[in-house]
Amino acid sequence: MPATPATPPPVAPAPSPTAPYAAPDARDVRLRAPLATALTVLFALVIASDVCILYADWNLHSLMERVLADSTAVSDAELDRGTRLTGLAATLQGNAVIVTGIVFIVWFHRVRTNAEAFAPGADKLKTGWAIGAWFIPFANLWLPYRIAVTTWGSSTPSAADGGHRRFPLTLVNLWWGLFVLSKLLGWYGGRAYSSAESAEAVRDAALTMLAGDAFDLVAAVLAVLFVRRLTAMQHARAAQGPAAAAVGQRL
Repeated sequence: MPATPATPPPVAPAPSPTAPYAAPDARDVRLRAPLATALTVLFALVIASDVCILYADWNLHSLMERVLADSTAVSDAELDRGTRLTGLAATLQGNAVIVTGIVFIVWFHRVRTNAEAFAPGADKLKTGWAIGAWFIPFANLWLPYRIAVTTWGSSTPSAADGGHRRFPLTLVNLWWGLFVLSKLLGWYGGRAYSSAESAEAVRDAALTMLAGDAFDLVAAVLAVLFVRRLTAMQHARAAQGPAAAAVGQRL
């Protein structure tokens, strides 16, 4: 009697490419945003330090104006206090910027990595450039902005009907433009102040530093808005698609 052929094991049907995916719990995603919260606090410290140095810049400029009007109107002790105030405010600002910058770059790399999951290949630069781009002289005036733009576009959530939603780049453009301008003015003003040999030169340098620090304050406010907006966009995008389910855990 011939052997009965073995019955092949059942094969599970291939999943439909249009099958729905389970979206992550929105509450869980929101709870996983410590970097955005930390950056909000740190940028508040940067803004506070900017207020302090703006006062120091204005005070130094006023002292030099008084010296130029009457060289005997300002005592050496008052000049020394003004100089020390400027140095102290610059140290406070520098420390706040360094700490905030480190956390910001960590956040920036993370949202860039998330964007790669949302839209693979949308940015030809590897995700590591989200860190390295900040440390390349001259290129760091452009590359981080380029990465921010592509990350912003890749993180844009779809509309409720599945259509395309448009998030204008106005916030990104204003933040980056003022950030770069503040750094250029701060660099130039700092060099001019260090090499100043007259009251007039110190006055002009103080005015340049005052302008740079004012732009830095506004840029810090816009940076907070940028961080919170992009983080919220990625949360919304993570809740919409299959590729983002695991990404939301890293936000």
